[in-house]
Amino acid sequence: MKFTKKAFRAALKANDQTEVWHLAAIKIGRIPTRHEVYTMVKEISNSQRDAGRAFSIAYNSIRKDAQRKAIDEAWMRRGAYRQNDGRADALDMLRRLLTENCGNYTKVPMLGHTRLYFCHPGYGHADYNKVRTCAIEGNEEFVNKIVKIGEKFMAKHNI
Repeated sequence: MKFTKKAFRAALKANDQTEVWHLAAIKIGRIPTRHEVYTMVKEISNSQRDAGRAFSIAYNSIRKDAQRKAIDEAWMRRGAYRQNDGRADALDMLRRLLTENCGNYTKVPMLGHTRLYFCHPGYGHADYNKVRTCAIEGNEEFVNKIVKIGEKFMAKHNI
């Protein structure tokens, strides 16, 4: 995507703050600071109304989503961006299981028909709040290790 003043003004008019931040990142070539977006909106906006909203656009919390979008796009341009196949999610959930205290919201790994899930040990697959992670097919060894670690954890804590 290329930066144009026309696209920037259209994003301002549509009040699309994420797109404003995204275009600012493209123009500057890196993740912009709040002040940089603020001055860019003030300089490029056509109407007084858009210039008046510069502060709320620049200092709103939506900035984090736009930063993530800009970072992802930068990684994709470099070719270093890898598709998340669910393994990272499974490792994050396992790390959380092993480091946090056991409680009512503890989720342990369980095998489904095609995927690895993290769900409450009492409810099992009936848990409405279960987390779906990686597919079993192609990840059999990885999934089996995760499940064994989960079983050891449940035995240790009498779950």
